[in-house]
Amino acid sequence: GGFALMVEGVSLAAMTETPVVVVVAQRPGPATGLPTRTEQADLELVLYAGHGEFPRVILTPTDVEECFQLTRQAFLLAEHYQGPIFILTDQMLADCYRPVEPFDLDQVLPVRTGIDPNQVATPYQRYAFTQDGISPRLLPGGSPHLVVADSDEHTEDGHLTEDLEVRKRMVEKRWRKLQGMLAEVIAPAYQGEEHPECLLVTWGSSKGAVLEAAAELLKQGKRMATLCFSQVWPLVPDQFLPRLLAAEEVIGVEGNSTGQLARLIRQETGFHIRKQVLRYDGLPVTPEYILRELR
Repeated sequence: GGFALMVEGVSLAAMTETPVVVVVAQRPGPATGLPTRTEQADLELVLYAGHGEFPRVILTPTDVEECFQLTRQAFLLAEHYQGPIFILTDQMLADCYRPVEPFDLDQVLPVRTGIDPNQVATPYQRYAFTQDGISPRLLPGGSPHLVVADSDEHTEDGHLTEDLEVRKRMVEKRWRKLQGMLAEVIAPAYQGEEHPECLLVTWGSSKGAVLEAAAELLKQGKRMATLCFSQVWPLVPDQFLPRLLAAEEVIGVEGNSTGQLARLIRQETGFHIRKQVLRYDGLPVTPEYILRELR
């Protein structure tokens, strides 16, 4: 609900190339909906939030450990690519707690913000055209250099412009960041047979239920596999399309009424996940629910 009121800030971060991490914990809508229940219905909202075109990353933690690990990853990505990075979770995962093995905090390096002022050219150009699309970012007040930022389209030094050629080059500059983002995409986790009779595909907090349901179906004699996404955007089809094609039957499992990940996969690859187990009554997907729907 709250994110819907703040969407303008997403495109502002993209235009000013400001590192922003946005956590969206989904619950059933529309409007107030079921404010104390859970759902996975905002993937498309987060994917398309903010007017205009610009790159973004959407991370979808599958458990408590990944909430910790991917939050740090989100801040590293935001700082490096200077734009909006999303952590898309849900009410169930946001409210749950359980014991985990202690994290080795000595291995968690701090996120460095900005760059050394001594490393920038003079005169300073906040939005300098670069090969990878990433321009030098100084923190305002942290150096003698003037840092200019504007929500309008701008020149390399940050001042407003309506020059058509500059506009075209700036759009292309921002999109060049996508190549770096694609190189860092987290591949979906695959478990099971190489050529399964049934492949269950899911994302986010539904992973645990899917793994448990697959284990039960395996006991019943089915050749099973699972494919669980911890990142839903951008997608790299080579990481998962061969798995989809190798399965005799592919079933999508999601906590929404439309199969939003399945629809996104079809959009990006052409592969149609025809059979789906969808839950949208406000309760989390459970192994029992999956098994009942598959009978």
